[in-house]
Amino acid sequence: MENSFIIENLLQQKEGVRLEFKAKPNIDAIAKSITSFINTQGGDLVVGIDDNKNVLGIENAQQQSVTIQNALVELIKPTAPISVQVINYKKKEVILISVWEGAKKPYQYKGAIYNRIGQITKTTNPEKLTNLISQRKQADFHWERMPVLGAELIDLDTVEIKQTIKLYQEYKKDAKIEDVEDFLIQVGLLQNGNITNACMVLFGKNPIRFIPQSRIRLTLYPTKTSGNQFIDDKMFEGNIFKNVRAIFEYLDIVYGKNLTVKGLLRTDKPNYPVLALREGILNAIVHRDYNSVKGFLQISIYSDRTEISNYGALPDGITVADLKVEHNSILRNPDIAQMCFYRKHIEMLGTGTQRMIRDCKENKFKVPVWKQNNNITTVTFPDVTHNRKDKSSSDAVNDAVNDAVKKGIIDAISDAVNDALIDAVKVIKTNKSASILEIMESTGKSNATAKRYLQILREIGLVEFKGAAKTGKYHLTFKAERKLKQ
Repeated sequence: MENSFIIENLLQQKEGVRLEFKAKPNIDAIAKSITSFINTQGGDLVVGIDDNKNVLGIENAQQQSVTIQNALVELIKPTAPISVQVINYKKKEVILISVWEGAKKPYQYKGAIYNRIGQITKTTNPEKLTNLISQRKQADFHWERMPVLGAELIDLDTVEIKQTIKLYQEYKKDAKIEDVEDFLIQVGLLQNGNITNACMVLFGKNPIRFIPQSRIRLTLYPTKTSGNQFIDDKMFEGNIFKNVRAIFEYLDIVYGKNLTVKGLLRTDKPNYPVLALREGILNAIVHRDYNSVKGFLQISIYSDRTEISNYGALPDGITVADLKVEHNSILRNPDIAQMCFYRKHIEMLGTGTQRMIRDCKENKFKVPVWKQNNNITTVTFPDVTHNRKDKSSSDAVNDAVNDAVKKGIIDAISDAVNDALIDAVKVIKTNKSASILEIMESTGKSNATAKRYLQILREIGLVEFKGAAKTGKYHLTFKAERKLKQ
């Protein structure tokens, strides 16, 4: 059952500095423990399981979870990301509450500051409080909080910020936000009137102007090794949220889908583990080392695997072996991670690598493999590969479509649509002709989308339909054939 494996993993551990079980949903007791987790190392609290690990369950768990989250978000200061999930485990519903270690310590609940000592939550003593304040000061000098010289509010994408504000107010219902600038100040992305590095990476209109190492590169190789030959090579140079949308729009085309039609029912199944790959890319975005000008994030898709590599070793205290089991979630970039959480790009805290493994297993893919070498962390997805042909055999098709689009009546399409048009032409060229179903299966597009793209190709004179309405097929026009032979 979905996410039940997380509870299974937690039950195999002892209560300690990062884990606690509570039999009943007592908000006061929960809030004290969660505050202590945020002030210490982060952690998980499961409601509905007693100290002896008996699974009791919670009545009206969904309603209870909403009440708990609203109370925690309202009562714990300053605001921190708190993930509250209802999980059905062995036919009983329990509530999993997860938090990261906070970057704005000390956090308090009802004016009191708590920290975690072993499996006990205690009120912070003066010595510990001094240490927490020191950690807060160190965080303020972190790369994320450094000012971007020369950057002004006009350099930020207000559309993305307003979307974030909307979702932030859904999370923190009592938030009072006057405008974009006020929001950035509240969440620490505007410090002393200066736009921070994290703010620019998250919301910049053109972030590489200020932080060139924030770009993401995606390369498709025709073989099992990298080299001078590649099928496609793209640079994503927008802010984090624009990049995430563009990358996954592109990957849907690159990997394609399996199309099955039974009677009147049509089923699409992606040719890659969607959740696992999404987690892998988002982990790399959130945890990469932006501080170094040598920093990079590279997505490489070979003929036998997909690799995601980012500059930045695993944090101290975390090993490659730890990623396969329950482990501390130590954030290199807490401000960036926090905004990704509010934008719902991160759904559950601290369980990403476990969910990647689970998603691959459930969808019959080999489990991902992590490695670390020379300050570079890489995750490999075996057998997750693209549906593209060698660039040398595709250049003519690319040029023909690009030239026709530029000269045709359609002159304003996205890169993703342009790539889809190229894919459709390749299918028809390879098979000499193709039905709508064959094009849908090869490109992973729905009937309506495939027809729309084929209509564009007809309008720019590259494709024509021959035969009866039900049995006919699409062919390349004489114009297209001539272009491909040039």
